[in-house]
Amino acid sequence: MLKGLLLLVFLTSCAQLKKVPLEKVERKKSHFNVKWAKNLDPVYNTGNLPIGTASPFIYEDLLFQGNLSGEMIAYDLETGAVIWKEKEDQAINSKATLFKEHIIYGSMSGRLYSRHYLTGKLNFAIDLGDSIESEVTVSQGRMYAHLRNHKIVAMDASTGKVFWSYRRSVPYATTLQRVARVLPFKNKLIVGFADGNLVCLSRDEGVVIWEQKISEGVKFVDVDTDPVYFNGHIVASPAQGKMRFINPENGLIVRTIELTASHAPVKYNNELIVGTVFGEVARIDKSGKVIIKRKISSAGIGSLVPWKEGFAVASMSGQIMQLDAKNLKIKETHELGSDQSAVFGFLQQNNDFLAVYSSRNRLYVFRQL
Repeated sequence: MLKGLLLLVFLTSCAQLKKVPLEKVERKKSHFNVKWAKNLDPVYNTGNLPIGTASPFIYEDLLFQGNLSGEMIAYDLETGAVIWKEKEDQAINSKATLFKEHIIYGSMSGRLYSRHYLTGKLNFAIDLGDSIESEVTVSQGRMYAHLRNHKIVAMDASTGKVFWSYRRSVPYATTLQRVARVLPFKNKLIVGFADGNLVCLSRDEGVVIWEQKISEGVKFVDVDTDPVYFNGHIVASPAQGKMRFINPENGLIVRTIELTASHAPVKYNNELIVGTVFGEVARIDKSGKVIIKRKISSAGIGSLVPWKEGFAVASMSGQIMQLDAKNLKIKETHELGSDQSAVFGFLQQNNDFLAVYSSRNRLYVFRQL
């Protein structure tokens, strides 16, 4: 009797399931569907947690990622399959960049590499003397590296031949030990230093044209966010201080913005979009006016990129958020999940793909459904 009753319940349930057409069952749409992920944690002793600060780089259908084990790995962007992998001399924390058919990146030992992006074949390698932790800037056949020892090195991008170097004397013992990328502007190079100054160098000789103190602090005065050119001005920010609009010809401060930026602002529809160390995101117009400012996190903002008619934002507390482009409200949040996760590098987006490298050395590639 009991078996018959159970059979009747089962058949009734099956009949009811058949009444729901399969095509009407919809998957929830999301900006943050993990397409694939990799655990790139190096071998380490318990309690000695290795912190990743590297960033992914996407070119064509490949994603390039350096790691603390000293590997540069090229992945298929769609599948995550390894296309090539090279073991270098030391950990790689710098983001790769591209020159013609070669990717260029540096290691913590100060060795700069140029490899063919499709095969990994070495084009050249050169020792620069100190750690390379920021993306090398490539412009007009030259490349510029900002080293940990506050030195700028100008080289031929094809051969690695050194043209000149400029070293900044930084008297402060307390610096954030991060460096900004070099910004080419006409025949000049503009870069921030750990002594709180924004400096303009000549492109050909590396001679100082002007310098401007933009930090108001007395400790951790670093100008370590990348400067950007926007509406006729250079926009730069110190680690502890306010954003500045600066005249690129003479270095004079034109305007001060009441924001403490945590990363280089992003140009979007004739505006700047920037995150702050206090977990805010703001839209700034061409005149420097803050159009809207919204607090979205209790932690600082690590990186921000345009993503699917809005912005993908990474926080220092291990969250990836999708913001509405106009009102900057959170539309969706994704937790990276791994304990003590944060994003100290840069988000990288390419069409439908968004790549994230966390401080726990996890590489995530998201694809919007």
